Amino acid sequence: MHYYQRLLSSAIALAIAAASLVSAQCPLKIEGADAASIGIYVKDLTSGKVLVDYNSNQALTPASVTKALTSATALSMLGADFRFTTTVGCSGDISGGRCSGNLVINASGDPTIGSKQFRRAEAFTDSVIAAVRRAGIKSFGGTVVIRENMLDQGPVPQWEIEDVAWPYGAGLHAFNYAGNTVYVNPVTGKSVPESNLKVTLLPASDKDGNDMLRGINSQNLTVWGTAKSRNMKNWRLETTIPDPAEVYAGLLIAKLNNAGISIGNKKSKADNNKIKVLYLHESPELRAICRDLMKRSDNLFAEGMLRAILPGKSRADCIKAEKEFWNNNDVSTRYVMVSDGSGLTRSNRMSARFLGNMLEWMIKSPAASDYINFFPLAGIDGTLKSLLAKTRLKGRLAMKTGSMASVQAYAGYKVDAGGHPTHVVVIMVNGFFCSRSSLRKQTEAFLLDTFK
Repeated sequence: MHYYQRLLSSAIALAIAAASLVSAQCPLKIEGADAASIGIYVKDLTSGKVLVDYNSNQALTPASVTKALTSATALSMLGADFRFTTTVGCSGDISGGRCSGNLVINASGDPTIGSKQFRRAEAFTDSVIAAVRRAGIKSFGGTVVIRENMLDQGPVPQWEIEDVAWPYGAGLHAFNYAGNTVYVNPVTGKSVPESNLKVTLLPASDKDGNDMLRGINSQNLTVWGTAKSRNMKNWRLETTIPDPAEVYAGLLIAKLNNAGISIGNKKSKADNNKIKVLYLHESPELRAICRDLMKRSDNLFAEGMLRAILPGKSRADCIKAEKEFWNNNDVSTRYVMVSDGSGLTRSNRMSARFLGNMLEWMIKSPAASDYINFFPLAGIDGTLKSLLAKTRLKGRLAMKTGSMASVQAYAGYKVDAGGHPTHVVVIMVNGFFCSRSSLRKQTEAFLLDTFK
């Protein structure tokens, strides 16, 4: 009799489990939902109740949602007031308006120098020239020397090679300038500012747009251009460079000479470690950098914030420190894979629940007020400007987006009328077969239904 009771109990348990599986339908009503990998996690921060939990432990590719993790880590470990500091000085003796040595720049990994996003950063060159004049220097015996102290500079090895030539694929270096890009004319091969890129223009393409390819650390840029592009008088493409320090040194030399300050191209033997500091350049505060990188989804800025965790150390060391920080704060990274700070690689893996736990920890931390301001607001700005723009949820969702081929993700908060977070919201979709616009519409429908 006991045997049959156990058998009946097992049958009932299986039936209940089967019923649960049937009832646990995907909240996103997209075509091909069963074939896609989807993770959703929504939690009420006031009651602590989880409102939606669908495959929340499944590790998925987060794309640029990775930036929410990078920003949270940098903010928590470095503080909102953190700034990168780049020193500019001269070596050798200064006498009679002449410096016998070189103009030396000690790079700090600052990703904002020359950036159009910040006026102070964009005026770096003018500030250097002004500092040289204040020191009474009219000539140098040497040249511009940029000292870099960063391991594994440049694009992340896990990035797709197709991304490296485009501005969003610019790798981080110890010295960065103007997004580490130049404008190149594919017909003449000339670039502004001048660089050592060797441009190969292939025959006209039948494709709708132009395309570019450059290997990691390679000077060779291959361009596929349409017939229409070739006929443009001032055709130019913005592309990345393998050595920003080399390009900037040439630019600064030219600008110094044009300003009446004589400087050559050969390094002076008078260069030494005793540097007379002429100018101390500070980046914008971390809170400003992270706000900008989150709203615009800037990959270079994100990589800069990751590497700022342990200056001079390897990318792997910084990622290890990042994961240790979260583990020490009871946000487990056991099933988390991180390869970069921007999310440009598909090798990153995070679950909706992990991101939800991280977001919940942040909003309870002392850095909460700064962190919530990093996120774009639905229907208002950044990468969320068009989402829910004509609905009652406009301005009531603060989320980072992430997208690449067959990947769409959102992570952030539902906020009240005062902008205070009330819920954690994470939606991750990998390998979808419907159109992205259809997925977006169903995401809007899900959010409107969840927050009635």
